[in-house]
Amino acid sequence: MKRLRRTQLLGLGVMALMLGLVAAPTAQAAPARGATAAAPAAVECSGSWDGKSYWAKSPSGSNGGGYARTYWNASTKRNCAKFFSSPYDGLASNITLYLHDESGDYVADPPPEHPANYHYYAGPLYTWFDATNRCIHLSGSLIRGGVRYTLSTPDIRCG
Repeated sequence: MKRLRRTQLLGLGVMALMLGLVAAPTAQAAPARGATAAAPAAVECSGSWDGKSYWAKSPSGSNGGGYARTYWNASTKRNCAKFFSSPYDGLASNITLYLHDESGDYVADPPPEHPANYHYYAGPLYTWFDATNRCIHLSGSLIRGGVRYTLSTPDIRCG
């Protein structure tokens, strides 16, 4: 097999990006109102968890199905959120998480234009702004045992 030089490999990589064969990295810029941004490649949120879990509610109002957690990273000044199936057994489906800022802008996982059927968790989602002294809230849903559970938090992580 012929070995390619570095410049040849770079050219092939650029061509693959142009043809859409490889996903280009995305920057986390502020999305337009109601727009979405892709989650970073990391699987875990960086930062410290505040010890609170925000439970999804069944139609009858009982906790269950799943829960969300938020994290604060003081060095990046960003919040991060994940929404987990509970128990973490992969029996939930269609897990969706939205992270909203105070103005109503949001990021979503999975993004509406690229839906996926998550079974374990959605996220991580990061704030795209310096979140120091700014509130966020979360919303989302999942289906477990044929029941749709919804997540909705008040303003959180405000300080």
